[in-house]
Amino acid sequence: MLGLASTLLNKSYQWQPTFVGGDMKLWLRNGVGVAVGQWDDSSGNGNNAVQGTSGDQAAVSGGGLDFEGSNEDHYDFENDIVIAEGEAFALFIVITIESFDSQNSILGTGDNNVFLEFQTDRRVRFKTASGTDIIQYASNTFKTAQKMVIGITRTSGGTGDWKLYKNGDLETAESTPSGDGNNTGAFTFNQLAVRNSDRFFDGIIYEMIVYDTTDLTDSEVGKVNNYLLNKHGF
Repeated sequence: MLGLASTLLNKSYQWQPTFVGGDMKLWLRNGVGVAVGQWDDSSGNGNNAVQGTSGDQAAVSGGGLDFEGSNEDHYDFENDIVIAEGEAFALFIVITIESFDSQNSILGTGDNNVFLEFQTDRRVRFKTASGTDIIQYASNTFKTAQKMVIGITRTSGGTGDWKLYKNGDLETAESTPSGDGNNTGAFTFNQLAVRNSDRFFDGIIYEMIVYDTTDLTDSEVGKVNNYLLNKHGF
């Protein structure tokens, strides 16, 4: 009977992204609380993504939301997501980019001062209160019409070292056309899939998780990546 009980216990246990040491700020969870007018935040912080204007609402697709950049689809968070100066940050997102017509902002602030975007098929641009970093990777790192799990982390303290993972693998930057890849600036996100009133994301967001405060260990980053890879059929 002990062996049976142990087997049942193992089958009932499932690792969750809430188990890591970082402070989870946002979890737009695939297939949970998602509708055209609102995607509920599963982190417990009430940072729901809301859009009351029908013409700006994305379509539910694959347990997430399908944004049409040409329709200016975007959402506002009910609460600000505040990352302090020098604070650790980690973003994990499962996406399919459909085009780069509008530079694909993922998180924004309602103005042009702070945002994170996939600028081209090889460039990520991140602007904080302290400045802008553009980090360039190999061509087609962010290929269109390809479902991807992307992880972006920055360490706390004075270095702010950035790392980017694609489908669980650490990507090596080819260059930093702007900045030095060590952006420690503060930022406050309050919008999803838009920079301000431009650079609307064109594609599907299947899931998104944001952490801050505490540096994630390499093991924890690997576990979050593996969770999303397994969950989304990679």
